[in-house]
Amino acid sequence: MRGSLLDALIRGSGPIEIHVIAPLDEGRPPPPSVIPREHPGAWAYGWAVLAIAVTTALGMALANYATIAEITMLYLIAITLASLAGRGPSLVAASLAVAAFDFCFVPPKYTFAVSDLRYLMTFGVMFGAGLAISALTTRLRRQERDALIRERHTAALLAFTRDIAAALTPPDAAAVTVEHLEASFPVSAAVLVPDPEEPGALTAVAGLMPLAPQELAVVRWAFEHKQAAGRGTDTLPGAHILAVPLLSGDDAVGVIAVQAKQDPRRRGGAAVPLIEAIARQAGLALGRVKFAEQAREATLRVRTEEMRNALLSAVSHDLRTPLAVITGAATTLRDDEDRLPGAARRELLNQIVDDARRLERVLANLLQLTRVESGLIPSRELIPVEELVGAALTRMEGAIGGWKVDLDVPADLVIPVDPILFEQVLINLIDNAIKHGAPPLELRARREGAAIVLDVIDHGRGIPPELASTLFDKFVRASNAPGAGLGLAVVRAIVEAHGGRVGVENMPGGGARFRVDLPADHPDARRPPLDELSILPVRTGAEPAPRDALTPTEAP
Repeated sequence: MRGSLLDALIRGSGPIEIHVIAPLDEGRPPPPSVIPREHPGAWAYGWAVLAIAVTTALGMALANYATIAEITMLYLIAITLASLAGRGPSLVAASLAVAAFDFCFVPPKYTFAVSDLRYLMTFGVMFGAGLAISALTTRLRRQERDALIRERHTAALLAFTRDIAAALTPPDAAAVTVEHLEASFPVSAAVLVPDPEEPGALTAVAGLMPLAPQELAVVRWAFEHKQAAGRGTDTLPGAHILAVPLLSGDDAVGVIAVQAKQDPRRRGGAAVPLIEAIARQAGLALGRVKFAEQAREATLRVRTEEMRNALLSAVSHDLRTPLAVITGAATTLRDDEDRLPGAARRELLNQIVDDARRLERVLANLLQLTRVESGLIPSRELIPVEELVGAALTRMEGAIGGWKVDLDVPADLVIPVDPILFEQVLINLIDNAIKHGAPPLELRARREGAAIVLDVIDHGRGIPPELASTLFDKFVRASNAPGAGLGLAVVRAIVEAHGGRVGVENMPGGGARFRVDLPADHPDARRPPLDELSILPVRTGAEPAPRDALTPTEAP
């Protein structure tokens, strides 16, 4: 094969232009090529004068050794060098070359008189050659300039496309658009999108350029008609800005407002194609972000609906069962009260009380889960841990039954928590141990550095390994025991709302230990008055013993 793949592509491209751009992420990028000025400066004309002056001096020095034709060639070389600076310097050089040649080398010397009319043809050839050379050189320079501008714009568009692809929200996409526009051109830019809170209004989400009411009217027209408007267009050309709509399919999703010192469409409009290309890419990106957000919302709605259905299904069972027991027991007491012995009536009443408490726990879990997941910020009160433990044991007295309960809770240990919420944590952990574990039940509390650690330990079969990572999720149940699978989810939600964490591990001798870590201090915590502590129910006989003596709590 002859040549490289790139050579083959260029040879076979035909009318298609191929631009080769180095990778953007491999090492330090090369400095951008300098784009020639469209109009030469004063230095270019000075260079033309200097070239003719040097050529004239050289010709006079070689006058005794060179012919007129050879000196003419020297001037043609000078005109060629001057043409590198542009058309104007080339014409100046050609005019000066004719005048200097006539004055210094054509007899009679040092006058502009011409004794031989054949020299007039020489003057014409010199001037015509200068014009031809300047025209060709100017065309090459323009092609070079256009190629460099296209290369730079292509690289800028590639970088913009790469950055806009990473945008995840409309403000991110708008910020990337403004950043690249202002980096590519000496302009100020802003991106405006529809205001979700005010229908029909447009709000700027990126860019620091302030817009006057007249400019906002231009932006609104471009958005509503999906056409560019403002400076340099046929619509509202007297405006100070150029407004380009951002389109995603057939819908306008925003507008780019560009404010420049010069008309972006003048001098061939080199900036316009890049601005329009960036606008197209930005419109597609905003549309993609919008559709992605709608897809996330739709997914969230589907998951919410699935969770609601699962919650209703699970809770309805947990509500129907105790209600059925309560209804049956109460109906029996009402209809057969005179025929039932006292022991049977007491058993029915106990069933009513037990199932009413079970119903209360289900409703309490639903209430606390709803409060925490809705963004509730817990209050902070310095509550003795033994008071919280005693209140939870009192609430769970009927469920504990004949279980042995071992306590190891220091009397002086306080914790900054919401007492109502955290009591629910202890109730749920105790209820979980009773449903899925085996006695004895152990409750321990201690301080470790800047944390308060509470352990609830049972001696059952422990946690199945496959449930270790999902045990605290909603509707996850470790056994077939009654329940909706919400208790531990409520525990995690409340603990994390307090800035803590909860975990579980199997004990070496069997059983599971649930560990709750909470911050020992909080700047907003306050110590409640004593009359507030008195409302916490404390189970009789559940007072904690010293740390070195675990006291069993007997069932009633």
